[in-house]
Amino acid sequence: MIKNIKILALSMLLAASLMAADEKAQFTQIFELGEINPYSKYFTGKTYLRTFDDGKSGRNANISNVTFEPCARTDWHYHTGGQALIITAGSGIFKSEGKKARIIEAGDVVKIDPNEKHFHAGGATTWMAHISVMASEPENKTVWLEKVSDEEYQNAVAEAIKQPN
Repeated sequence: MIKNIKILALSMLLAASLMAADEKAQFTQIFELGEINPYSKYFTGKTYLRTFDDGKSGRNANISNVTFEPCARTDWHYHTGGQALIITAGSGIFKSEGKKARIIEAGDVVKIDPNEKHFHAGGATTWMAHISVMASEPENKTVWLEKVSDEEYQNAVAEAIKQPN
């Protein structure tokens, strides 16, 4: 009996792994994936970062492409000067504290007000990529807060609705 349960569990794990590999193979975006996110301590799950402009060149803008694997998410955080997200591929979730979660898909733009506590994430089964645009420091600081729990993430996925840009 226990041997059968172990075989079943291993079979399910293999199937999930193959489905995840298939999802990755089907996910395409216009930018290169980038490196494993060096800010991973502020994320749950695997994300990738490709920085286009770090804002240190005098242009005063930080522009990066961030790619989220399914269920990967930022911690709760806010930006003192706000942020804009331009969704370039896939589908994910955006949740602002106290508001209904939003389904975000390629072509969507999310405008985040200064000091608005929020998180963004890949979908439960989908990859998502977005370009993050914000004024560079010292005008705009990112303040990282607590982890988004699995329960908070699952609740956001369950309540998420499509909203206009």
